[in-house]
Amino acid sequence: MLSIVAATTAYSGPAPVVRPAVQPSMVEKSASIPFLKKPPALDGSLPGDVGFDPLGFTTTITELGGDLTYAREAELMHGRQAMLATVGFVAPSLFGKLPVAWTQDVSTNPLEAQYQLPSEVLWQVVISIFIAEGLRAQIIFGGDESRAPGDHGFDPFGWAPKDAEALKVMKTKEVLNGRLAMIAVIGMYAQLKVTGSIWPLI
Repeated sequence: MLSIVAATTAYSGPAPVVRPAVQPSMVEKSASIPFLKKPPALDGSLPGDVGFDPLGFTTTITELGGDLTYAREAELMHGRQAMLATVGFVAPSLFGKLPVAWTQDVSTNPLEAQYQLPSEVLWQVVISIFIAEGLRAQIIFGGDESRAPGDHGFDPFGWAPKDAEALKVMKTKEVLNGRLAMIAVIGMYAQLKVTGSIWPLI
């Protein structure tokens, strides 16, 4: 009898279940891809950041000790170049070539035109790019920690809003249009390479 009483008093019920601190349903999801986890490096502080990084590039960069500031700088520069390239792909065919003598023998097809530029024009383009990239490198690697990515002090028309919230909206539009242009210029290049035209534009 004593042994039964002792066993009864010693029994305290089933062992408590240890639950994880964060439930699976509580994990923050990406705003752009809701079925994936939000990348930890993308906190929404950069304009245009909606948590889209399915391959984990931002996580790899930060884990290796890198900074997303340079990645955003590269994205902005490629986006700006792609926006200019998108216009340049179709402008000569839609609006005509420059009214100067050396353009007469240059094709309106941009893939052919790049090999038809006179040497003096080509070298002007190369030297101009070299100077522009050199100046940009001084700005990027100048050690100014307060400089926002892509901010090179170039605003000749004064279009940048003074209000911080309005400026963030404009920067978001620039990033989104730049991303669209990068995709567009690849598609235009492929279509022009395969079919010889960019329907229905040229």
